[in-house]
Amino acid sequence: MNQNAKESVWAISKANIPFLRAGISPGKEEGTKWLQVDGMVDQLNVSKSGTVWAVMHDKLVYRAGVTPNKEEGTGWTTLSHSFSAAQVAAGGGCLWVCDAEGKLNVRTGMGKSSRLGSGWTDVPTPNAPTGISDIAITAADDVFVLTDDGKLFKRDGLTDSCPEGVAWTKVTLPKTGGSGFLGLGAAPAVIHIAGGYQHIWAVTESQEVWRCPYKGIIQERSWDRIPGQKMAFVSPSMCDSEITWGINNKDQVFVRTSPHTGRYEWLRQGTIMFRMISVGVVMDYSAQERPGLSRTLSQNWESAQQQQYAQYQRTELKVTDIPFKVEQCDEMDPDLLAALVTPVLTKNEVLQRFNYDFCTENSVLNTTS
Repeated sequence: MNQNAKESVWAISKANIPFLRAGISPGKEEGTKWLQVDGMVDQLNVSKSGTVWAVMHDKLVYRAGVTPNKEEGTGWTTLSHSFSAAQVAAGGGCLWVCDAEGKLNVRTGMGKSSRLGSGWTDVPTPNAPTGISDIAITAADDVFVLTDDGKLFKRDGLTDSCPEGVAWTKVTLPKTGGSGFLGLGAAPAVIHIAGGYQHIWAVTESQEVWRCPYKGIIQERSWDRIPGQKMAFVSPSMCDSEITWGINNKDQVFVRTSPHTGRYEWLRQGTIMFRMISVGVVMDYSAQERPGLSRTLSQNWESAQQQQYAQYQRTELKVTDIPFKVEQCDEMDPDLLAALVTPVLTKNEVLQRFNYDFCTENSVLNTTS
């Protein structure tokens, strides 16, 4: 990730009011509170290039004045177009809009010189999926569409010079039934898709959440079911392969993260009732070095963000650093014991969070090293 960027989460309430999640930072991925933003929108999508897009009364709009220091921006601005917008999806170097007639429109001219683009082109209709219900764009700017009958397609041949692509490939969905993730039954009806950092995510009509890597050939066995809460809507992080925001069938918002537990779980965030949520990135365009916005640079997103977030990686703990007693340590193989311990805190964090004297305990914590 560019050093002038950070993750941004927006949501729409049941009353179509947009909200921004404040206080998100490395180590505090769930944020601290919801901030109401002016206006009423039908649908929104936060891009990886720092732009918040929305559909407002059939018009495509974007949020002006958004920076890391003013994430709520200054107001909504209409982007010129001749069609009636119904749904918008954005990546780092691409913008796709489905109009009221179900046709796909792609923004042209998006790149380093213009994050808003310069024109529109439509996606050729021969062999195109019909009845599009959802669009998803991944961190690498791969484009997927979902049809009304639950079929999933990926757009091939996407380049900076051909942002609309050249062909569609049908994607194999997971099957349910039996005891494992890959069962013997029919493929479940998918009602929602979302693109993330390393995966394409899918929600079935039974509100199960699935994901698979979007690189390479997607097969039935490529899909993994996410355990825990059932969700009706999800929006995965563009910076982390595990962190995901979701909304259940009671319109409650959750984030799948691991604040201090060492395992990922769904945690509810606030009491506002929401119907959709979008996770993207906000960038500081006032910085001397402008972030890259082309599709080519977006496809190198993963390695770039790993370098940026390396400074936030915590020092791994040794077995002797764990702040609790381990019974029969002398009888347990050290490699096995190390495998059972998930490092989640540095030693300084441990000493800050656990306020008692370990030196007097029969503990494996080493406070002298």
